[in-house]
This record gives sequence, structure tokens and C-alpha cells, in this order.
Amino acid sequence: MVIFKEIKKHPLNYLILGVILIIAAFVFFYFRQNFDAHDQRRVVYVTSGIYLIWSLYHHYRRGDLQFSIILEYFLLALFAVIIALTTLSP
Repeated sequence: MVIFKEIKKHPLNYLILGVILIIAAFVFFYFRQNFDAHDQRRVVYVTSGIYLIWSLYHHYRRGDLQFSIILEYFLLALFAVIIALTTLSP
């Protein structure tokens, strides 16, 4: 599969991304235990922004950053934010 070849080529990039997402998940669930939906939404906002920036940086370093890639990652981050806004109680 293509993703495994990419991980072998750039293991540090995917390791950093994985660590970011794992930390975000732990923080998100920490605020869930404290019943603070507002802070959970903040975690989603920050994680979406970091994911967007990191993904664009990754493609920039690879030399294949195009408008379609920017749009794809922006829409994915926006989708995560919309889901968080509609599913987390106020």
C-alpha cells in the first residue's frame, strides 16, 4: 500500500503527527471527564489547526503542495470542527 511506503520514507513526519493526535485525544478525554465541552471544542480547534499546518508543511517539504491539497486538508479540518460544534453539548 502507498501509505506504508510513505511512512517508511518519512517516519519522523508521521511519528510527530501521531504524537500530536495522541496527545490531543488524551487532552480531549481529560476534559470529557471534567464535563467541560467548551474546552473540548478548544482542543478540536487547536488540533485541527495544527493538523492543517503540519499537513501543508509536510507536502511543502515533499514538493507537491498544490491548491487541491490545501483545499482537501482545509475541508478535513473544517469537517472536524463542524462535527465538534454539533455533537458536543454546550
